[in-house]
Parts: sequence; C-alpha cells; structure tokens
Amino acid sequence: MRGLDDLAYLDATAQAELVRKKKIKPIELVEAAIERIESLNPTLNAVVTPLYEYARQKALGPIPEGPFSGVPFLLKDFLAEFAGVRFGDEASLIALPSGPRHSIYPFMLNQVKKGKRGKGRWRYREE
Repeated sequence: MRGLDDLAYLDATAQAELVRKKKIKPIELVEAAIERIESLNPTLNAVVTPLYEYARQKALGPIPEGPFSGVPFLLKDFLAEFAGVRFGDEASLIALPSGPRHSIYPFMLNQVKKGKRGKGRWRYREE
C-alpha cells in the first residue's frame, strides 16, 4: 500500500488513474482516506457521519466503469440524501430521518454512477 502522505495530495483524477492502471486498489484508497479522516477529524470536527464499513464493502466489490471509479468521496450532509443515513444531521432546523433510497439530486447519482465510493458525510455549518 502507498503511504498516506503519498495519497493525501492526489486529486480524484490521479487516484482514478492509479486504480485504472491497477497500481492501487480501491480498498487502499478508502483505508488511506479513513486514516486521514481519523487523524484530522478530532481537530476539524468535519465528518459527522462516518460510513467506513459501507465504503470498505463497496471498495472490495466490482469496480464500475466511470472516470472516478474506485475513488472515495465525502457527501455534503445538507445537499444530498443517502439511503439509510440521517439527512441534515448537523442542521437542527432540517434534521430528518433517512429515506429508503439515495437522493434524486443529479450530483449524488452521477458520483455513484461514475464509480466514486461514499465514505462519510461532512458537516453543514449553521451560522
């Protein structure tokens, strides 16, 4: 596995290229992303709903075709629903139970179709 420092500064395009060329496995990207989240989140308090097991499960499955296949990403808490995960968790005015399916927002559907793997939801700031 590549070191966390090596992967932390690669953008999604570079990560996807490594997956396409079979120089790295999606599970390695997920584990590196989780390690980075765990090291920074106590200070940042940005990832409010970790979906680590879901990301690991998907990373071990078949890799769909798409420009970002195998690349982990974070889902903005306020912008899109994710099946089985509380929506608006950090925004007290909009906190709702999760729906039975993913959001209809084109962004969310496109990210999944392109092969990206959700690894958590990040904070929506109320100010």
